[in-house]
Amino acid sequence: MSDMRFAIIGCGYVADFYMQLVENHPDVSVVRAFDINPDHAARFTAHWKVPSVTTQAAFFDGLKVDAVLNLTNPAAHFAVSRDCLEAGYPVYSEKPLAMEFAEVKALRDLALAKGLPLASAPCNHLSEAVAALRGSLEKGNVGKPLLVYAEMDDGFIAKSPYENWINPSGAPWPYEDEFEVGCTLEHAGYYLTWLIALFGSVTQVHSFAALQYPGKPTGGAPEAPDFSVACLTFESGLVARLTCGVVAPRDHQFKIFGDEGLMTADDCWFYETPIAFQRWIRVRRRFMLMPWPTKVKVAKPVVELPKSGAAAMDFMRGPIEMVAARRAGRGSRLPLDFCVHFNEVSLAIHNSTSRAETYDVKSRCTTLSPVTISNDPGQKDLSFVERRILPLLGRL
Repeated sequence: MSDMRFAIIGCGYVADFYMQLVENHPDVSVVRAFDINPDHAARFTAHWKVPSVTTQAAFFDGLKVDAVLNLTNPAAHFAVSRDCLEAGYPVYSEKPLAMEFAEVKALRDLALAKGLPLASAPCNHLSEAVAALRGSLEKGNVGKPLLVYAEMDDGFIAKSPYENWINPSGAPWPYEDEFEVGCTLEHAGYYLTWLIALFGSVTQVHSFAALQYPGKPTGGAPEAPDFSVACLTFESGLVARLTCGVVAPRDHQFKIFGDEGLMTADDCWFYETPIAFQRWIRVRRRFMLMPWPTKVKVAKPVVELPKSGAAAMDFMRGPIEMVAARRAGRGSRLPLDFCVHFNEVSLAIHNSTSRAETYDVKSRCTTLSPVTISNDPGQKDLSFVERRILPLLGRL
């Protein structure tokens, strides 16, 4: 891969996460930055040594990059991405692509008309953990997946010392934006990318969202729900429950219930998170999950990931994949219809306030193939207990 050049619009809190990974990708550089707030741009330049400009016109003037990273606050995502596409630049946007699905479709149509790549964070489905999950599922280690529980609870944020959360460049956590946008649009995409990459398109969303602890600062804007739960129906027939919240204690578990067992992943915010499975067994008159989980091997990331207590993710993996696919003339593993689809589902969950609502998803993701389950018992990963002990117990 020859050098990739990016530019950034939006020098706030999330921009540091991208810059931390730029340093670990030797063939990647950020050559220009812009923020509507000059103080943010100056702080960013002082820390990361990336030249910044003071106007959007100056940002586009003579700009030669492979893509623009739109890292502005969510309310600005649509307008900024539209302006970049109109100026002739591929765009990788932070989530969501826009705050309304009509705007998401408008960006899609503009990108297609211009022949330009457009993609949206997050890119967690490109992680080593998802590759390991896919491989294990395709071997049939838990049989046919029937049901998934995906948890995205992040603790009681309103009572946390969030005013003191500062990134390496000195950028504070944008708590007013976070509480205005809400936990669903901020966090649902992390597991939606997993679910859609593994199991295909969502056809229906049955969801409910609520504001359980009002009074968080939003700068005068309405406060978004701090809890949501959605049941998603997939074209394959699989059903998933996705929970997002900032009230209950942190829990990021991902559980796949198959007709032959259970597979678990600890946390989608860690690209090499532990994965294991347990199969159903019969011992005399008992039917139970095997007490000893079998670990699934997860590859080590090629690029070192900055590790904190909360996450270890490669934020640059999505932009790099988008550009690399275009250069090679191949299909992207972060295709536009995939991004449009998980953004539509996120917005459907976010906008639901009634338990009676059912949303029929309009878009489909056609360029990512769901997992194909093997029916060959010889493909399965067998533990020592399954190979040696269980046959003996079965004779008792």
